[in-house]
Amino acid sequence: MSINNKFLKRVKYFEKKESKYKKLYDFISTLRLVTIILALALTYVFIKVERSPYISYGMISSYALFIFLIIKHANISSKLKRAKCMIAINQKYIDRMNNKWVDFSDSGEENLDADYPYLEDLDIFGKESLFQLINTTNTFYGRKKLIRLLKKPEKNIEDILERQEAVKELSEKIDFCQELDYYGQCREKSMQDPTGLLNYYENSSKVIKTQWIKGIIYILPIITILTFFLVISLKMYQFSYLLLFFAILHIVVCIIGFFKISPILNSLHKFKNDLESYANILALIEKEKFNSNYLKKLKSDLFCKDGSASKSIKKLNKTVDMIDLRYNAILYGILNIILLWDYRCLFSLEKWKDSYGRLVRKWTEVIAEFESVSSLAVLLQINPKWTFPKFTTQNTMFSAEEMGHPLIDDESRVCNDVNIKNNIFIVTGSNMSGKTTFLRTIGVNLILAYAGAPVCSKDLKCSIMDIFTSMRISDNLNEGLSTFYAELIRIKMIIEHLPKRRPMIFLIDEIFRGTNSKDRIIGAKNVIKHLSRDWVIGLMSTHDFELCDLENRDKIKNYHFSESYSDGQIGFDYKLREGRSYTTNARYLMKMVGIEITE
Repeated sequence: MSINNKFLKRVKYFEKKESKYKKLYDFISTLRLVTIILALALTYVFIKVERSPYISYGMISSYALFIFLIIKHANISSKLKRAKCMIAINQKYIDRMNNKWVDFSDSGEENLDADYPYLEDLDIFGKESLFQLINTTNTFYGRKKLIRLLKKPEKNIEDILERQEAVKELSEKIDFCQELDYYGQCREKSMQDPTGLLNYYENSSKVIKTQWIKGIIYILPIITILTFFLVISLKMYQFSYLLLFFAILHIVVCIIGFFKISPILNSLHKFKNDLESYANILALIEKEKFNSNYLKKLKSDLFCKDGSASKSIKKLNKTVDMIDLRYNAILYGILNIILLWDYRCLFSLEKWKDSYGRLVRKWTEVIAEFESVSSLAVLLQINPKWTFPKFTTQNTMFSAEEMGHPLIDDESRVCNDVNIKNNIFIVTGSNMSGKTTFLRTIGVNLILAYAGAPVCSKDLKCSIMDIFTSMRISDNLNEGLSTFYAELIRIKMIIEHLPKRRPMIFLIDEIFRGTNSKDRIIGAKNVIKHLSRDWVIGLMSTHDFELCDLENRDKIKNYHFSESYSDGQIGFDYKLREGRSYTTNARYLMKMVGIEITE
């Protein structure tokens, strides 16, 4: 079975579920309507016509059945919603394989950063980016974690290998990954940033710090209620003024606490749906068995002496349900005046905070880790032939067999072998021959490698290196920067990193394209001279064949891409070849588009 068919089969499975639940949903809706009409009719007959025991039994049974159908209807509605969501999730996997992922809404474009130029140069974030392809995170911190893995890759080989193991395991747990995705997105709004709430949980301070005042607030409603029953039951109406006194006292106490307590309770209530999602995600993780040390360690962080994280969040949800009653104006007024409800909600929340508050951040981080690893696993789920890279610390190198660009679909992708060991490659070739794409192919596969993800290659081995690029250079009118000057700044950033003597790789496309050929060649030769260090490897694409004369000097090697001509058409095979290029196609392309060439 092809991978595409695998997800099509899952779509059809959930479509059958959806159809089944939709019919059941509609049937119960109709039955519920009939039942309430029957119950009301029997009620009318019982009151107005005949108070027969048979009619009363029928009436009670009808109301009982109606309540049962309400519960059943809600249950079917939840299953229907899940089926629809799972269809959408699996359809997105199919879209990834059919090159429709470029229409996914979250591209992470806001994470493009001038301090990390490779993010844009290598299409890590932004339209048609790696992030747009793989992201399945739904929580605020899950998305942040995935962004961090792609923006600032790991430099510790042991950590990378552990994540590789976890990614491989989750790639085989498609049901778990999709359930994780479902519980995160089965809501009308995106999950919110919980930072403020986490800060509150970790703060041990209390609104009411004095225990005896808290004791009075606990016992005051009991005294008031007992006084009320004594006055009424014993007909001691001469003490009615006590009831008025307690009522006024309750109102004063409520008003005093309202402005301090309400902001806390309101902020928690805003996360009501999020907390439910967190509880479901945590429960999902807790019940799943894992083999990788990375995932087992994460799961172990969800258990403490007082129980599991999911059960703890469910306890918090009970407090949230209490707070929810505040949004029924009439009921809230009664509860707050009689039982001092806001205080009871606050005390319940603070009690929970004392027990679990300092663990919540860890739980959200565990969820974030699982979401980020699950996103990386997407690549292996839709590309099972991709492999995990190997790493070396012995020298600065990058070697790959049948390496392709991860963002190009299987039918269009052309793979190449490359072996860079303490070398700088000068890559030449005509326009559109594949030079720039090849540079990006190396860069984006390195980003995946350091994130712990599979790479688009039959085999890949590399050093841990800092990545520098100079590709998409544009002028900046607001800052008065020309394209050439903007590129100079980028190249300077690369050269200034050299004194750190950390292994690094540079990917420079069409160096100094914004100036004349003579200055460009002189400048390029000097840049190569600067970069010819033992701890530096890299590739520089160019149209200036003069740079090819540097081969065999300062560890320079020449490679090229070529084109072919047939029946008045130009063709490219996008295959990397040793040696320099001797062909150009600019004039030919001008003629193809109708520009007359005169000499």
